[in-house]
Amino acid sequence: MPITIRQLCGTELLSLRVLTGHDQLNRPLTWAHASELQDPTPFLDGGELLLLTGVSLPTTAAETTRFVRTLVAAGIAGIGFGTGLHYDEVPRTLIDATSHFDIPLIEVPLQTPFIAITKAVSRAQSDDDMKQLRNNYQSLRRLLQAALTVNGTRAVVRRVAELIGGWAGLLDSAGHMVEVSHGPAISGVERTASERQARPMEVSFLTSDNEDVISHPLLTSTGKLMGYLVAGCPGAVGSLNQGIVIAASSLLTLMTTRARDAQLTMNQLRSVAMHQLFEGQNTLARDISGELWGGFPVEPFQVFHVAGSSGLLESVSVSLLDGLSRDLAFGITDDALTVVVSATDSGRILARIEEVDVTVGVSDVLWWEDLSRARRQAAQAAAEASSRDLRSMRFAELSESGLSAFLDQDRSTAFAAAHLRPLLEAKGGSELYRTLAMWLAHNGVNDTTATALNVHRHTLRSRLSRIEVLLGLDLGSPTERAELWLEYRLLGDAPTA
Repeated sequence: MPITIRQLCGTELLSLRVLTGHDQLNRPLTWAHASELQDPTPFLDGGELLLLTGVSLPTTAAETTRFVRTLVAAGIAGIGFGTGLHYDEVPRTLIDATSHFDIPLIEVPLQTPFIAITKAVSRAQSDDDMKQLRNNYQSLRRLLQAALTVNGTRAVVRRVAELIGGWAGLLDSAGHMVEVSHGPAISGVERTASERQARPMEVSFLTSDNEDVISHPLLTSTGKLMGYLVAGCPGAVGSLNQGIVIAASSLLTLMTTRARDAQLTMNQLRSVAMHQLFEGQNTLARDISGELWGGFPVEPFQVFHVAGSSGLLESVSVSLLDGLSRDLAFGITDDALTVVVSATDSGRILARIEEVDVTVGVSDVLWWEDLSRARRQAAQAAAEASSRDLRSMRFAELSESGLSAFLDQDRSTAFAAAHLRPLLEAKGGSELYRTLAMWLAHNGVNDTTATALNVHRHTLRSRLSRIEVLLGLDLGSPTERAELWLEYRLLGDAPTA
């Protein structure tokens, strides 16, 4: 920190004496400036110790009070008054005015030249700058040491928190938390979310609840956003060391870029291995499974077809690698993430995947000779889940719906309604409509159908003949009967036998 008035007055060689403002002596000094102007404020920047001998000092109490009020408004830290030249002692009017405004007034004896005070402040500033430089150098070294550890990203985030005396969090480009040093980081990240959304490529600052918070984007040389480093430090405003955050942001940008490049390479290798696996050439996949996934699934297994944006699929991939299981294999195939996981661990893996906003299709529990079939099942289940706006669906649920589940529901239902409409529009249409449905439900057996309808078999034959005329079809055709039954299923009017 810069030298304070208290520290300056504690320098024995200067022989300074505090007259007023004893409770304001911890004010840091930006400079010591000598001026005898009646209004020196145009040449002040705030935080200075103004040195004067009283050449232009007002003579009346009211004028002196106005003079001091002007200096206080300019932000000076204190006044140093040199005695022994124009005044043998500090004027009473000046003492009263500085006491009124509670601003430090320092008596400077004749044997202490103003230049000595200026040099003392300058030396203190130089020493402080050099100390800050050494501290920043040591901080940078510690950040680099953290980056070289096994989990360098996590270590850097925690080292930032340690160096600034607060907390830190690393976010991805979408604003999701990747690494966090302390619990308070979560609330701090939430408080800065609106600023990131409004200006995603800019550094943002926030001071609230006696805490400084900075959100720094991680940008590559081409302007690509890789994420954010958010850090907070409790205490006085301006206490957060922004230099550490800036240096760490640059380091994390480099680390994230290289990690992403390595991840892209690994993703390509995983995709190649998955293609080999589905083509029945799983020797390569097994040989390098430890490096690609940390393990390999065992029979019996299930296949997941995960559909979503590339960013969401990447989030799922990261989650799968995070020590969740060693009994799986996965890779991007045909613009979707395909996961093969041991059946014993599939429930836990599915629960983790469903935490991300993706669509998942799940195959039956199968064996290696059925791997391709499992893949098709998972893809079909995912497509159906998407059409129904569901997060996930199992193929077993899909197969229970039969062939109708694979049809375009809107178009197929509209066709079925139009095809059967002549029955409902004919005289006694509801009776004909129900008769055909019941006949189909009884596999076209007249006697059992007549019994179910409680009509004579001759009445039934008459109705069926009329139905053939109205619909223009032959009920003796298995194809015609199958299509009619599917239409009733689509309309939800198929009775149970």
